[in-house]
Amino acid sequence: MAFNSWSTREQVYSGYGQPVPVAHESVETRLNFLKKVYSLLFVSILFACGGAYMGMTSLAPAIAGNYFLFSILEFGMIFFAMAVRQREGLNLFALFGFAAMSGMLPGPYLALLAQTQPGVIVQAFVMTVGIFGGLTLYVFTARKDFNFIGGFLFVGLLAIIIGGVANIFIASSVFHLAISACGVLLFCGFILYDTSNIVLRYPSNEYVAGTLSLYLDFLNLFLNLLSLLSRATDD
Repeated sequence: MAFNSWSTREQVYSGYGQPVPVAHESVETRLNFLKKVYSLLFVSILFACGGAYMGMTSLAPAIAGNYFLFSILEFGMIFFAMAVRQREGLNLFALFGFAAMSGMLPGPYLALLAQTQPGVIVQAFVMTVGIFGGLTLYVFTARKDFNFIGGFLFVGLLAIIIGGVANIFIASSVFHLAISACGVLLFCGFILYDTSNIVLRYPSNEYVAGTLSLYLDFLNLFLNLLSLLSRATDD
């Protein structure tokens, strides 16, 4: 479905008490919404980089010794960020706090890679930026609605989670490599899906939710690329 095929009038939505998708707003409103989403995404990535630096240096021993606790905290911060996403001020604090925490958590692993395979981190980040930017540009230029792949992505995500848990017991490097490769493809799909939904379906006041969705796609694409490249280099 093309972007311009969303021709339903705003009154139809407001008449039923439903949020008005930003696709039905004025051009200025749409541009302001997208500017907020991608500006906040950029700042979130900066916070994640700052968190990663702390996780690689001063906080590395604490994270390595309490990884499970930090993982639960990170998971809870996602829900907190979504719960307060429309509360001005607090929503940005929660968003950037989660971004910083998500950067801290892989800090000890990044520190190890920085010593053994320093070029892999930069390579994975550059590839993530390039892939993310290319897919985003494709959504905006192709003018397609990628909502139809949502079901496939959900099934794929479940399969990767189950595969990751299974590999804890199998401990197969080949299987780990396969999961990472599938993860790269999966989150490329999520970038298409989430970008399309942000443009077509999100209300203009859901810019934090849109930012969080894209940030999670960016983060998981980076982590899967990092895992894939580091394993491939080892092999």
